[in-house]
Amino acid sequence: MEIFVYGAGHGRTPVAVRERLALVDLGGSRLYGFFAANILSEALILSTCNRLEIVGVAPDSQKAKAALLADIAEQSGSPAAELDKLFHFYQDSEAARYLFRVTAGLDSQVLGEPQILGQVKESFRQALKNRSVGPVVGKLFHKSFRAAKRARSETDLALGAVSVAAVAVEIAEELRGTLAGQSVLILGAGEMAGLAAAHLEGRALKELVIVNRTAATAALLATKWRARSRPWSELGAAIQECDVVFSAVGGAEPILTKEFLAPLVNRPLGLFDLGVPRNIEASSEELPGVMVRNIDQIADLVKAHQLARQNEVNRVEAIIDEELGKFNQWLAGLAARPTIKDLTRLAEQARLMELEKTLSRHSFNEEQSQAVEAMGRALIRRVLHNPLSFAKSCHRHGRADHNLDMVRRIFGLDP
Repeated sequence: MEIFVYGAGHGRTPVAVRERLALVDLGGSRLYGFFAANILSEALILSTCNRLEIVGVAPDSQKAKAALLADIAEQSGSPAAELDKLFHFYQDSEAARYLFRVTAGLDSQVLGEPQILGQVKESFRQALKNRSVGPVVGKLFHKSFRAAKRARSETDLALGAVSVAAVAVEIAEELRGTLAGQSVLILGAGEMAGLAAAHLEGRALKELVIVNRTAATAALLATKWRARSRPWSELGAAIQECDVVFSAVGGAEPILTKEFLAPLVNRPLGLFDLGVPRNIEASSEELPGVMVRNIDQIADLVKAHQLARQNEVNRVEAIIDEELGKFNQWLAGLAARPTIKDLTRLAEQARLMELEKTLSRHSFNEEQSQAVEAMGRALIRRVLHNPLSFAKSCHRHGRADHNLDMVRRIFGLDP
């Protein structure tokens, strides 16, 4: 049994590749196909705009990695060799540590951003619903949630923490001098769009407009933030009347292309692309007065925000070390369970066999028979105490597999 994490994150994988990966679906029948082929025993798919990662348990993690890579390459239309160079792969304790860091916000584009914990929890809920997680992945994620909760309550990592959407709003205001008196358009009505709307509140905008494919969803978001919603058919007119656009909608192809925008731009226009795949064609910046920033470019401008919380990273890492130690201890105990079970069964079989011999040779009354049986049970407990304690604590002595194998050979537990 091997734990692993394999996939793409914002650190090594550029947005041009991540937007292709956003279309990959590893759930449903595909995932169960890996289970049926005994390639995976447990799995959880963590898919956000910044990452596509598989947290899994497999008999052979290298075999699982190869199978997953082939499937992802086929779905995304990307060469497998190219993807493998951009993907990361962690095993066992390092895989657990990586997941703990992700959940705590240490691996986010904006250090300490709070959205990732909710995204990981939602992925876990979906995996539970699909019955793709078992005891190991379940324990791993519960421990990661514990570490993230402690990071937020025991350190200042999240103090003043901001999302990519919040940073985009700050950059927009910085580049334009002010957002006061300006017309702002939010394209989309999901979580990222909602975050952008929240951070625009109180900036004395001339108008905030929400446009989304689903008019009802746009209307709900507009009502919440005292904005005006417009139908998707009026997107062009809405762009003509705005100064800044924050775009966060789903789609395989850019929505705001250079060709679409060219006849609409009649004044300086700031375009902030918060979507993966990208919503705004990069060449749109060639239009006079148009400025485009994608999600990776926005993340590159958040170093000042991160420096304020950098000194909290070591404190969070210490919490992760503590919770990781508890998980590793649980995992080691899990590995010892077959040996403990076999050793206990061997002793019980010997006890019952000797009890039967003794009772058959003597005419004990019921009270005497019970006393003999109680003595046998007590003797077994006393004799097994040290071997069972050793098996349970093998992980503390190093070379746990070797020590468990030694216990099995001493007691003849294997044929």
